Amino acid sequence: MFASIRRTLALAIRIVRQFVRDKRTLALLFLAPLLIMTLLNFVLGSSGSNSLTLAVVPPPGLGHDVIQQAISKGLAKAKGVQVIYIDADQVDAKLKAGDANAALIFPPDFVSATSVGAQPSVTLRLDGSNPPAAEQAKTLVTFALASLNRSAGAQPGDPSAAPVALHTSYLYGGPQYTQTDALAPLFIGLFAFFFVFLLASVAFLRERSQGTLERILVSPLSRTELTLGYVLGFMLFATLQSLVILGFVIYVLRVHYAGNLWLLFLVTLALTIGGVNMGIFASAFARNELQVIQFIPLLIVPQALLGGLFFPVNTLPVVLKQFAYIMPLTWANFALRDVMLKGLGFSDIWPDLAFLVGFAILMVVISAISLRQERA
Repeated sequence: MFASIRRTLALAIRIVRQFVRDKRTLALLFLAPLLIMTLLNFVLGSSGSNSLTLAVVPPPGLGHDVIQQAISKGLAKAKGVQVIYIDADQVDAKLKAGDANAALIFPPDFVSATSVGAQPSVTLRLDGSNPPAAEQAKTLVTFALASLNRSAGAQPGDPSAAPVALHTSYLYGGPQYTQTDALAPLFIGLFAFFFVFLLASVAFLRERSQGTLERILVSPLSRTELTLGYVLGFMLFATLQSLVILGFVIYVLRVHYAGNLWLLFLVTLALTIGGVNMGIFASAFARNELQVIQFIPLLIVPQALLGGLFFPVNTLPVVLKQFAYIMPLTWANFALRDVMLKGLGFSDIWPDLAFLVGFAILMVVISAISLRQERA
C-alpha cells in the first residue's frame, strides 16, 4: 500500500516538475485567463451604453417640440437608447452608415391630421440586418407613440381617440430575418478561421516532430516552393471546409441570405488562407500539441471577443476598437454580414476583402521567413 502511494506521489511530482519547467504553460495557465477577463471587463462595461440609436424625423413647425417632449417622456425609462433628430432625406444614409438602428418618420401633416381627429400615421424604417435591434426598436416606438397619444389628451378607452397608425419598412432584409440569420455570418467566419488554424498548426507541428520537414529542407526545393507547396496542400482542405460550412448553413439550416453565394465563398476562402499560414507560423513556436492549443486564447479568443461576434465593434472602447480593426476576423465579419444580410456586392465589400487578402499574403511571407530560419 505504501509503495503504491509512493509511486503515485512520484508520478504527481514528475508532472509538477514538467509544468514548472514549461514557462509557457505556466504563463498560459495564469496570465491568459487574466487577459481574457480584462477584455471581457472592457467590452461588457461599454457595450451597454447607446446599444440602440433611434433616429426621429419630426414634422416641421410646432410639432417638432411636442413630439420631442413626448418621445423623451416615453423613452425616459429605456436604458441604453440614444435618440437623434434628423431630416427625412438623411434616413437611409444614417441607417447604411450604422449611425442609427431605426428611424421614426412623421409626415409633414401629422399635427394637422391630429387636430381634426383624423388617424395620423408614422413610418418606422428599420435597418433589418440586426433582428434583435429591430424588435427592440419596435417595442420602444410603441411606448413612444403611446406617450405621444397621451400627451395629445387622448384617454385610454376613449372611442374618440385616434391612435397613431404605425407602418414598418425595411432597408435590408425583412420580418423573416431571425437571430440565427444575424449570427450565422459571424459564426461562419469564426469556425472557418479557428478550425483551419488548428488543423494547419497541428499538422505542420507533426511534420517537424516526425522529421519530415528536416528531410524536405535538405532537398533542392527553394523556400518559395516549399512554402507554396504547403500552402496549396492545406488550402485544398481550407477550400473544402469553406464549401461545407457555407453549404450546411444555407441549404440545411436554411439561413436567409441576400447576396451572392460565390462572394461569400471568396471572403471565407481569403480568411481561411490567412488562418492556414498563421497556423504554420504559430507551429514554429510549439514543440507539442499542447503548446499549439496555448495559442488559441492569445490569437483566436481576442478576435472572437473584439471582432463583432458578441458585441458591435462600434460600441467598444477606443483602444480596443483599434485592436479590432487590425484583426482579420473583424473584416471578415463585416464582409459576411454585408453580403448575407444586406445583399451588398463586390464594389461595397472590396476594402474588407482587400484587407483579408493582404493579411493572407503577409502570413505567407512570415511563414516563409520562419521556414528560412529553420532551414538555416
